[in-house]
Amino acid sequence: MPKIKPFRGIHPGRNFAGKVVLNLENLSLTEAKLIRQENPYSYVNMLVPKLDNPFLLGSKNELAFKKINENFEEFLDDGILVKDPEPSIYIYQINSNGFSQTGIWTATSIDDYLNNVVRKHELTRADREQSLIVYLQHTGIDANPVLITYKSVPEIEVIIAETILNISDIIYSKDNSEHKLWIINQKGIIESIIKAFSDLPLSYIADGHHRAAAASLYGIQRRKLNLKHRGDEDYNFFTSVYMSTDQLKIYGFNRLIKDLKGLSITEFLKKLEKYFNLNVSDKVVIPEKMNEFGMYLAKKWFMIQLKPQFLNNKSAVEELDVSILQEYIFSRILNISDPRTDPSIDFMAGPLPIGDMISKVDQNEFELAFTLFPTSIDQLIRVADEGEVMPPKSTWFEPKFDAGLLIHQIN
Repeated sequence: MPKIKPFRGIHPGRNFAGKVVLNLENLSLTEAKLIRQENPYSYVNMLVPKLDNPFLLGSKNELAFKKINENFEEFLDDGILVKDPEPSIYIYQINSNGFSQTGIWTATSIDDYLNNVVRKHELTRADREQSLIVYLQHTGIDANPVLITYKSVPEIEVIIAETILNISDIIYSKDNSEHKLWIINQKGIIESIIKAFSDLPLSYIADGHHRAAAASLYGIQRRKLNLKHRGDEDYNFFTSVYMSTDQLKIYGFNRLIKDLKGLSITEFLKKLEKYFNLNVSDKVVIPEKMNEFGMYLAKKWFMIQLKPQFLNNKSAVEELDVSILQEYIFSRILNISDPRTDPSIDFMAGPLPIGDMISKVDQNEFELAFTLFPTSIDQLIRVADEGEVMPPKSTWFEPKFDAGLLIHQIN
């Protein structure tokens, strides 16, 4: 059912890929400026540009966007970035730690997002959407794809398998990972891919809800301003990578709590025993199944398990481990009603070292930490199919995409 289309992708020149691409995860402004200083080819120049003359007329934002557009044109003129001559669909592959993930990189209709053809499982924040919309308005650069997943179908997997037998058009290595990109511009193959996607029964956003929402709202704005709107303009689509469910890695999102809200450790544990079975552990607890949690408190690890009587008659959202923690510990015991806004809770993605989380507790930055079993893809699908949304920070998906590898330009 998803409506996809080929686009004239902009990507690094053959010898520049490893220098251009940029990992945006947890990138600070200080790090961005350092990268810009050390690497003139980095995509960071399209995000945090150096203003040559800060005394020019205009607001700081206006000057920044003007410089971003100048940098973008310079990169194209110098061959650092190259625009494909023909609309294409792409195959992307990342190989890391012996695990290979491969998907189809294309452009997805904003109507699929608006009409729930590509199903959602996460709420978005208006402020984040707006900042992304402003960037699109000023630059037309759509460079960070939405990750969409689907249950594997033979027609799509055959095309992927046949394509990756060929030498990739772009290859680079970074952070112990190898990245490859294949360009498909043969009309017959493109038509076969579009047909295979139109036959998909359902697809789901895995990562990138804010990017999809922003692109869709921006597209609606452009439609209103275009009296000759046809529906095939680039603003009607957003860049996306489709990977089947078996290609994805999902990690849990661990929790850190500032304090016990006036409770002593003994009082807290007593309240906890109302809902959970507690066992002290002599090692770090990494849960191995649903409804199990690791808890680190007062330099001790506990294995805690929700008691069976509290497991019955739960909806798709209520049965999630993140929901169980929220209901039975954060809300009922610690009075944390909204984890999106409460400053006493913080989150740490599963791939990050557990030692970092332990250090934060041992150094009294936080008093309590929880490790969680990852939400499964089946749980995600069930939540989305029921039209529900997950609590914030329920999943951490990989791969995360490097910005600047493939750009969908919205003119």
